[in-house]
Amino acid sequence: MANYFGWLENPQINFERNFEVMRDFRKGGINPSMFVDFIKAVKSLPPINDRTDVDYATLDKQFNLTDISPKDASTIIGEVMRRGIESNKFCWHPQASNTTCNIDSSGKIIVSAAHSIQNNGVLSKIVENGHVMGYDMNKGEFDGKQLGKNYASIFWGFCNNHDSIFRPIEINPFTGTAEQNFLFAYRGFVVSSHKKIEVSSWINFGEQSDKDINENRKIFDSAILANDYSIIETEIFELPAFYPIAVSSSFFLDFDFEGNAIPHSDERMEDIYVTLLPGEKKTYFLLSYFTQDKHLYGNLGVQLKLRNNLKI
Repeated sequence: MANYFGWLENPQINFERNFEVMRDFRKGGINPSMFVDFIKAVKSLPPINDRTDVDYATLDKQFNLTDISPKDASTIIGEVMRRGIESNKFCWHPQASNTTCNIDSSGKIIVSAAHSIQNNGVLSKIVENGHVMGYDMNKGEFDGKQLGKNYASIFWGFCNNHDSIFRPIEINPFTGTAEQNFLFAYRGFVVSSHKKIEVSSWINFGEQSDKDINENRKIFDSAILANDYSIIETEIFELPAFYPIAVSSSFFLDFDFEGNAIPHSDERMEDIYVTLLPGEKKTYFLLSYFTQDKHLYGNLGVQLKLRNNLKI
């Protein structure tokens, strides 16, 4: 039977996206003339736990399917990811619209390649021979590789007009103002959420994932419209040396640094937002969270200081 049926054994994989690429590339015996019937047959398979090799063999024989090579599999996953990125270009700004964003001749919003790490600021400090080292989802696997400075850390999440919201942290030196701390946290939220939305075109994260992003976005959007930067609490750590590493991200913790469980709500996942910012002679680590989530994350900064190994 076809060697790509393993995709059907993982309920998190949106197999239709993979099969659409295989249809377009004419791989594995899948082509446009049989695609609709093939998808119907796949969806009519018994539940995963009840399937047998006979079910797959029947499908194989019915549509005269063939194996794909490892190279084909990598190419297929890479194209699925590319399409996920292409289909999820949009401007995150709360005032984004056809009247406030850059638009093309057809009235479509022009989304530019925004940087999660300042291109002409931080990236220029850690660049070597025009490149930085980064981790990238390459052909379905995390791969450490050299990236051209202009292509590192980009995501398609703002039009040119609204990307200017980050000017206070791209043009001005870091001084730890409430506005800067807010913007670093916001950028960590946006870039991580945007990447997750891109990947959700082929990985099923479930409805709760969308709800978490939307509910946290509402809090950020309201603050942006009101110029209220106090909704973010930030712990600033200074390392007395330059380290050529930069990070902008967000995630949640199930446990604090002493092993205590962090009880998250059902309404939204409470995230933390982290930034690693190398300066001229020191490096800043920013640990941020919503002020309303301080009861969950307020001890993290104290715990980190007590460990006395922040450099590690």
